[in-house]
Amino acid sequence: MSEDGSQGLLDFDSGNTNGFDNWCQQREERLQSVRREWGVPVGRRVRLKLREFNQEFTGILMLVEEPLKIDRRLPLLLRIRNNPFTQADIEHCSTLD
Repeated sequence: MSEDGSQGLLDFDSGNTNGFDNWCQQREERLQSVRREWGVPVGRRVRLKLREFNQEFTGILMLVEEPLKIDRRLPLLLRIRNNPFTQADIEHCSTLD
């Protein structure tokens, strides 16, 4: 989805063979927007500590679902492996790559 909430179209009749590449580029631009707005390294290998746990987690920081709007006032649902949390739950985070 674009920042205005509309979903992109796959136009197979246009002859554009770069559709998947274009989609990947748009997805990366969206992730960059999320990284800037919320200040979290989504898609990167990280070590982080959550406020409610006495242990650190290591893995790739992923979005549970993409936010409909890029707005840091909204909660951002994240996960490492099968452990979901919000950006507000993060006590500290460092990248490993």
